[in-house]
Amino acid sequence: MSDRESDSNANHELIKPSSFQPPEAGASTAPARSGRPLYWIVGALLFLLLAGLWFVLTAKAVKVQVEPAGAEISISGGLVLELGGNYLARPGDYLLRLEKTGYHVLEERIAVQANDDNLFKFSLKKLPGVLTVSSQPESARLEIDGNARGYTPVSDLELEHGSYTYRLTAPRYQPATGTIDIEGMARQQRLHVELEPGWADITVRSKPEGATLSVDGVEQGVTGPDGVVAEVMPGKHVLKLRLPGYQDWEYSLITEANKAQQLPLVTLQPSYATVEVSSRPAGAQVQVNGEYQGATPLTIELRPQATTELTLSKPGYRTLKKQLALPSGSREQLELTLQPVVGEIQVSATPADALLYIDGVLRGRANQTIQLTTTEHKLEIRREGYASHRQSVTPRSGFKQQVKVNLLTEREAFLAQFPKRIRTATGDELVLIEPGGPFAMGSPRREQGRQSNEVQRDVKLTRLYYLATKEVTNEAFRQFRAAHSSGIVQRTTLDNDNYPVARVSWSDAIAFCNWLSRRDGLPEAYRNGQLITPVNTGYRLPTEAEWVWAARYSGGKGERRYAWGDDMPPTGKAGNYADISAQGVVDKTLSSYQDNYVAAAPVGKFDPNPLGLYDLGGNVSEWMNDVYSVEASMAVEADPLGAGAGKLHTIRGSSWRHGRITELRLVYRDSGEEGRDDVGFRLARYAHPKAD
Repeated sequence: MSDRESDSNANHELIKPSSFQPPEAGASTAPARSGRPLYWIVGALLFLLLAGLWFVLTAKAVKVQVEPAGAEISISGGLVLELGGNYLARPGDYLLRLEKTGYHVLEERIAVQANDDNLFKFSLKKLPGVLTVSSQPESARLEIDGNARGYTPVSDLELEHGSYTYRLTAPRYQPATGTIDIEGMARQQRLHVELEPGWADITVRSKPEGATLSVDGVEQGVTGPDGVVAEVMPGKHVLKLRLPGYQDWEYSLITEANKAQQLPLVTLQPSYATVEVSSRPAGAQVQVNGEYQGATPLTIELRPQATTELTLSKPGYRTLKKQLALPSGSREQLELTLQPVVGEIQVSATPADALLYIDGVLRGRANQTIQLTTTEHKLEIRREGYASHRQSVTPRSGFKQQVKVNLLTEREAFLAQFPKRIRTATGDELVLIEPGGPFAMGSPRREQGRQSNEVQRDVKLTRLYYLATKEVTNEAFRQFRAAHSSGIVQRTTLDNDNYPVARVSWSDAIAFCNWLSRRDGLPEAYRNGQLITPVNTGYRLPTEAEWVWAARYSGGKGERRYAWGDDMPPTGKAGNYADISAQGVVDKTLSSYQDNYVAAAPVGKFDPNPLGLYDLGGNVSEWMNDVYSVEASMAVEADPLGAGAGKLHTIRGSSWRHGRITELRLVYRDSGEEGRDDVGFRLARYAHPKAD
């Protein structure tokens, strides 16, 4: 066997039992237990040694730096050993407490790390200082760094260590400001401030004595042998001395704080005589010895005992003069009556029962002769249902003036403010149109030549508008777009200056309108291809309703069927249509009518309608403002604008290409988007920005 096996057998040798022998009575067992307490003591010391060794091997050095030095340091939360100002502690969280007299106690948790350098730095904050502030005078308002802290004396004011700005203010004293350094650490500090006076001692003497001194209306005292002293705050002030029987003395003075002044002796002058002047009528101009004083009623002061010449004058009245000599200090009332200088005004008015007002006062019926002073007067003639007439009149003595007035109804007066005709910068003339009551657009179902888009609808126009007497010409349009050409039709030009512009789209037409509005100082009527609403007074295309009302107007004789009247075919100078001259150019012509123009003709060449409008039929058809639609409202439409969505816009009126009854009728409607050689436009605009 190997040695290891031998040892193994030896270790496994059987233990043989032995018989139990009880101890003899009285035998001592102490010798068998005498070594055990020593074992425990040695074991405990060994354990403590091992524990200490384990703590030393596993603990980390902890260093605490405190500003200022000398603070008492304590660390709790585990076993901590202090070694020469440093500490040993095992990794973990601890509570650090720092204490020093005059500083705030600092408690903070620290974490001791296993691998890091455990250096902890702290700065202690000083305890607040305790400040007591007093002042002369007391009850001064104290501010520290702009914050109010009470009224002096102020005690036990706690302030943190540092530098502070203080400010003390008190009524009638100059503010005091400064800085104070608070030491902190609960130390007591005192601050006492003497406030400088904010006033100045002003000494005033008078001759005679006994005058009452006031500063800015506040009484200060009475002058004596040494005068009177007033405490006056800095700034500009008005000093006044008052003594019965003497004129008030007044002086403007600028004072500085705590800077005394003594004014020269004031010699008071005897009082003026006072006279209260009134006149009938009031408002007369008053002069004293030729110097203007004001208008009555007026209180004036005169030199006592001296002879004074008083003069009163008022336009329309005779000048009045009076001599006065009044004793010193006296007060009198003087009422004077001025004699009028009159002239005659003869007023004649229609209607005869109109009323006459002069300077706002009713004087009876307007038809009378009235005497008025020779000054300007406001004359007004009124009657219910009529617009009042107002004017200024100045009568003249010895000369009778006549005023003749024919009152206008309110509607007539409203219309009178608008010119009947206006002219644009391009030379286009527009005529004022006053629309009547409701009218029907479209045509009845059985009318000869009727088209499906001529749906009948009721319309009412409420606003005055201007409509161009002629279509826009090539000459006018080329001021806006110089390169434009209206083209040629089979060797016949459409491009003469006085021909209507053609080959313009709806967008071209409204662009011209906006351009002309700007040129004439009017607001633009269109924005982003839409008519601006509410509609302003800028140039625009006529609405379909406006065009129809003007085109079918016959001077109270019903509505016209054609531009020239109600009968076919046209005769005389009815207009430029597809006549005999246009054969070979257009398919359908009027075989019995001759206008001598193959295509377009000069604008205004043919007869106008009763409103003085040319070419509402013939020459070129015209763009309308309206988006093309065949829908109709059941209710009466007021001032329809033809607004809506769509690329097509309405075209009204026949052109030089038309010779059939369908197109020649004034109810004929067409539509389009781009320009054509027989489509142009005319201008329109509202007369006023709002409906009347």
